[in-house]
Amino acid sequence: MDLNKILKIIGFGFIIWLIPTLATLSVTYLEAMNYFDVITSVSIAVTVIALTYLYFRDIHENYIKEGIISGVIWLIISIILDVVLIFLGVNKVSLMEYVIYIAPIYIIIPAITIGLGLYKNQMTENG
Repeated sequence: MDLNKILKIIGFGFIIWLIPTLATLSVTYLEAMNYFDVITSVSIAVTVIALTYLYFRDIHENYIKEGIISGVIWLIISIILDVVLIFLGVNKVSLMEYVIYIAPIYIIIPAITIGLGLYKNQMTENG
């Protein structure tokens, strides 16, 4: 894996964490907690779909492998950065609440990247 690809994966992973985090922090700030789950899920999905599309534009082989690698790395980046915010006191949930209620939402990240990898692989095989 070349350095540009590694930097792209890390940069996209940071953006995938940042956009939903800003969206959910704004929900918290506006005291609209009834919409927290919806805004979190939708912002993650839209961000991941857009950046997965951009990432796969430069990929021309090993689509499934690339989908797995990018999805797992982006998932790990998001969880690590969230945990950092919890320990810094920016995010007001406990670590246990995070593990139970928030972290499982991130499964959408590799689901999207692997799904697109499978799709691109199938399209390549079918001509």
